[in-house]
Amino acid sequence: MKNIFDVDGNIWIKKGDRGFVGRGRIELLQNIQIYGSISKAAKEMKMSYKAAWDSVDIMNKLSNKPLVTKVTGGKGGGGTVITAYAKELIQAYLEISSLYKNYFKTLGDSFNEQISDEAYEEPIFCRLSGILVKTTNIQDNYELSINLRSNQTLTAVESKKFVVEKDLRINHEINFLIETNNITLTKTLSDNSARNILKGKVIKISDGGINRNITMDCGQGDIINSKITSSSCNKLNIQMGDEIFASFKAYNLTII
Repeated sequence: MKNIFDVDGNIWIKKGDRGFVGRGRIELLQNIQIYGSISKAAKEMKMSYKAAWDSVDIMNKLSNKPLVTKVTGGKGGGGTVITAYAKELIQAYLEISSLYKNYFKTLGDSFNEQISDEAYEEPIFCRLSGILVKTTNIQDNYELSINLRSNQTLTAVESKKFVVEKDLRINHEINFLIETNNITLTKTLSDNSARNILKGKVIKISDGGINRNITMDCGQGDIINSKITSSSCNKLNIQMGDEIFASFKAYNLTII
């Protein structure tokens, strides 16, 4: 599998509701250790002295022990140094970051497994409409039941914010799209993860070489277009007038 995407994130250690240390502040501590100066450390990171000083001040106030302190005079001169406790903090953060990185690699692999890595094609859509007959609140999403003119019901999943902003209400007409590439055709009902299955009759078959475009009439003007490979079409032995089933997932409905 070709990994196209990376899942990334930053660790922030908090105390109460306040940010304590993150990647940037750890880097600041490391630079203070190297340069012995907050101003030089800030310059190295291309940040203002005030921003660096504010970060050091917040860390020192939230920490159980001082992280940055000043030394004066003596052999080698004075300056700003980080404490042994700060070094322990840096090491602990780096170890956690390593675990975090491995965790996100696992998430990235999982994400890429679920995202198709096929050659890009401009999406082609079926356009349908129906009446919203039911909404089911599930955590931060809504499951929307849409009754088509053919008296078949489809399920869509949208966020709460989307439903509220679009003002989707029971008995309202809903217009939506389905990408033809996301539609699976079968001649019998089969068990799969698709929430939606439409029954219809084949009214057109267009030969596109490698692929065939199948048009099915689900009744009352509900038309579904789908694209499958020619070999799949031959294997299923799809003919004009055949009764077939189109299945697709709830997330494949795009409400417009």
